[in-house]
Amino acid sequence: MNTPAIPVAPGATPSAAPPSPTFGAGARLLRWIKGSPLLHAVVVVVLAVALVALAITHLVEVARVEDRAAADRAALVEKATSALDAQTSALLRLSALPLGWAIRDALLKDDLTSADTYLQRIVHERNVTGAALIGADGKVRLASNRKLETHSAAEAFPGIAINQESPMVVPTTKALNVVVPIMGYDRKLGTLIFSYARPSM
Repeated sequence: MNTPAIPVAPGATPSAAPPSPTFGAGARLLRWIKGSPLLHAVVVVVLAVALVALAITHLVEVARVEDRAAADRAALVEKATSALDAQTSALLRLSALPLGWAIRDALLKDDLTSADTYLQRIVHERNVTGAALIGADGKVRLASNRKLETHSAAEAFPGIAINQESPMVVPTTKALNVVVPIMGYDRKLGTLIFSYARPSM
């Protein structure tokens, strides 16, 4: 069944749909935003504050990460340095024994010239910064640095005890100090001290 057509008067055109109320309000809002310098200023200020806050947050986070990385690196270096010091100290104690026996033999013969030769020879080894022989009276009898001779051990080597019964290593900030007691048949003949520059990471 066909629906009858609606008659249109000659010359008449269909009327356009009325404008959407929503579209009209949006257009008015856009015109108001475009024509409001105060709103522009507020938007710019808000954007600037947001960018500054973002930059500060980024800098704080970067600093936190760098601090954490520095702390981790410092802990790693300290651990590696301690391990290296322990290995070096063990090797120094072993290497000091033959030198101690050689100096002991010279002292038993009252041959200070040979003992001095051993001291002067060892300071030519790599990283050895000084050597000295402390007498039984606690004074420096021989030293690679002649200025130390006749001084007390406490003056020449502050903080290093010489009353040891076996070879030991005393660490300081810049050196590992090897302390070797020189024992005779029935008495202590003296103490050998030589310094080895601490290996750096």
